[in-house]
Amino acid sequence: MNCMTDRPPGITALDERIPFLLSQLGAHIAGEFQRRMSATGVAPRTYAVLMALATEDGQSQRQLSARLGIHRNTMVSVVDALEADGLVKRTAHPDDRRAFVITLTDQARSLLPDLDNAGHALENAVTAPLSAVERNTLREMLQRIATGAGLIPGVHPDLAHSVAAIAKQRFSSDETSRRKRVDQS
Repeated sequence: MNCMTDRPPGITALDERIPFLLSQLGAHIAGEFQRRMSATGVAPRTYAVLMALATEDGQSQRQLSARLGIHRNTMVSVVDALEADGLVKRTAHPDDRRAFVITLTDQARSLLPDLDNAGHALENAVTAPLSAVERNTLREMLQRIATGAGLIPGVHPDLAHSVAAIAKQRFSSDETSRRKRVDQS
């Protein structure tokens, strides 16, 4: 079923609606992105935080939370998780003793090319039916739509919710491990 004419008939009325097509493709691409990221050991939501630091390393937690639209309290958990995974380090801010500077570790820096390659490979796979001009046109139109919707450039609207869930899951797992150690003592 490689040819467009060999596809099942589906629901033509929905296939004509742009919101449905965007949602359908978004779900497909999100699943594929997660599959490809799993090979690197990095969760897709973690990728966004690492990319934010890769473009401007040494941001404070507050700067990161504002840039990504993640609540400050949630960002603390995110940074805790990334630090536990050895991907970032938190140091005292040189100008503000109440703040921390977040920087990438060598481990994170060594992962970034693999993460970037996985992202480019997915983009190439998804846009394979398009010419280079069509890809650029599609990108520009999607960026205009995202801007019109008030979305933060390059930040998935579910990032804060997903990151919070990951941090909560990690805390729960760490707490369970701590309790087991205490019970065994």
